Amino acid sequence: MPSPDDPLKRLYQSLNGRGALPLEPDDPYYVEILQATPEKDPVLMLWQRLDWSESESVNLLTGFRGNGKSTELRRLKRLLTGRSGACVFLVDMADFLLMTKPLELSDFVLSLMTALGQAVERESGLKALTHSYWERLQRFLQSEVQLDVDVDLKETGAPAKLGLKLKNEPDFKQRIQQHLRGHLAQLIADAQDYVISLVTALRKDADDPELKVVLLVDSVEQLRGVGTEAGEVHDSVVSLFSGQAASLAFPMLHVVYTIPPYLLPLSQNLGRSLGGHPIVSWPNVHVRHKNGDEDPSGLDLMEAIIERRDPDWRDIVPRAILRRLATSTGGDLRDFFRLISECVISLRTARFSDPGAVLDDAMVDRVEEQLRNELLPIAEDDARWLARIHETKDAALPSTEELPSLARFLDGNLIMNYLNGEPWYDVHPLLVEEIRRFLPDGDTP
Repeated sequence: MPSPDDPLKRLYQSLNGRGALPLEPDDPYYVEILQATPEKDPVLMLWQRLDWSESESVNLLTGFRGNGKSTELRRLKRLLTGRSGACVFLVDMADFLLMTKPLELSDFVLSLMTALGQAVERESGLKALTHSYWERLQRFLQSEVQLDVDVDLKETGAPAKLGLKLKNEPDFKQRIQQHLRGHLAQLIADAQDYVISLVTALRKDADDPELKVVLLVDSVEQLRGVGTEAGEVHDSVVSLFSGQAASLAFPMLHVVYTIPPYLLPLSQNLGRSLGGHPIVSWPNVHVRHKNGDEDPSGLDLMEAIIERRDPDWRDIVPRAILRRLATSTGGDLRDFFRLISECVISLRTARFSDPGAVLDDAMVDRVEEQLRNELLPIAEDDARWLARIHETKDAALPSTEELPSLARFLDGNLIMNYLNGEPWYDVHPLLVEEIRRFLPDGDTP
């Protein structure tokens, strides 16, 4: 039975639970990643655009799951409130959206207003204002749309209840979509009126007619299709952020949406549709160069991240093994934490029979193989495309019809995004051997 101060347990817990959650900038676990080079810091650039923007604006932020993007949104909020004096609401759309079903403008806007309403009720004294919006919405749904939402929107906590229904009940989501298709203009107009009233009230409450109000919309990048609906989900997201982009801007409000990485090939069109700002990408930690050589500064950073969590990590994980894990996960923080955690579990179980066991290459081989197996199998056509990405460091689409396939690669972490002067892509390091025969110097038949 491990003691309460068991170092293996301490390291494991520092990488899981609270340690794996999005961190605030003043959290003891927080490590600056790109702040040392401000000209390369996407979040600082995003803050500057927001700080200088007047009236309203829309900005897009993307990044891979688990690479620290949600943590950096919290830094953006801190910058906006501290340096810009803005009023900022941060909402997590994973609490309000069914992430694996096709999305329509109707349920997205309804979910967005639900999330905003809940944040306003939680963080300000404007409950009466939000309640008046819910009352109007209920009358609209019942009299105009003739839809019974089974929630009394005039009750306290109505936004949370409506959010749960939109997230957890596919039939309810589908009914919302079907009934609102002929009433989108009114739904959008009501949402815009609510936002105008909200910003006006916030400015009056702060006695500042120029108060900047910002809505940070997290977790939209988690929208992804599963199985036969994959193509429909991806098409619906593309449609939302391109064909229906005008409805994602709200008067007097500055909005930052996180978006899935598979929209990056469409970035030029999306930027134009949403006000001309480029998509901001938060990359993986730069643990390697384009030519495959290790980047010592990135590896030092991965080491510093673990150091913050447990200064005694070297007593468990040799430095060479830690750097091997950083390289083999391609700078993906979630996978990095996971492999270290699994190494700790392997070491703990080995010590049941051999109390003097230490972490060795054989244990690391096993945990890397476990992760590699989760990324496999790879169809031959996919392997050829992945080999091309590995060779060119570019994730360009052969055609727009291939977007769902690219989305699969990105969602499954088969390819990774880096930033070194300009964005570039590469295959997950654990897959390079699997695609080697399809490389120009490989053994392709």
